[in-house]
Amino acid sequence: MRFQHKDPAPVLAFLRDMPCTIEALRWDNEAPRGIFSMVGRAAPARAPESGRRVTVHEVEYFAGRGRNSSHAGLVLRYYFHINSTAGPRPLTLLEAVPQVEDQGAPDEFLLAGHPDGGLISISRAPQPFQDGLEPITWWGGP
Repeated sequence: MRFQHKDPAPVLAFLRDMPCTIEALRWDNEAPRGIFSMVGRAAPARAPESGRRVTVHEVEYFAGRGRNSSHAGLVLRYYFHINSTAGPRPLTLLEAVPQVEDQGAPDEFLLAGHPDGGLISISRAPQPFQDGLEPITWWGGP
C-alpha cells in the first residue's frame, strides 16, 4: 500500500511516539563516480551514510525538503526504512518496495520524500497515520 502525505505531521508524530528504528538508505546502490568516471571504471557500490540510523528530525527535514527548494534533489537520493526486516545488506528503493509490500512485518514501512514536500509511505499492513487517506497508484510503478 502506498500513500501520499501532503501533511507529514501525523507520520512524524507516530515516529516520535512509537519506538522505531529508522534507517536512511540510498535509492540506489551507486556510489558517486568521481575519479572512476575518468578511467571508465564503475565505482563499487558503497554508501557510508546508507543504512545508518537516523532521528525523526532527519525525516522531518526531508518531509519539508529542508525548508528550501534547492534541497529537493535530496529526496530523490535517499529514503527511510522503518523497523526493517530486510537483513544486513542495504536495499535499493526498487528492492525495498516489493519486500515491504509483500513480506513486511506489521510495523515495517518505508518513507520517501516527495519533491513538492511531504512524504510517501509504503507498507504491507495499514499504519495508523494512513487512516483516512486514499492509496496512490501513480508513485513507483506497479
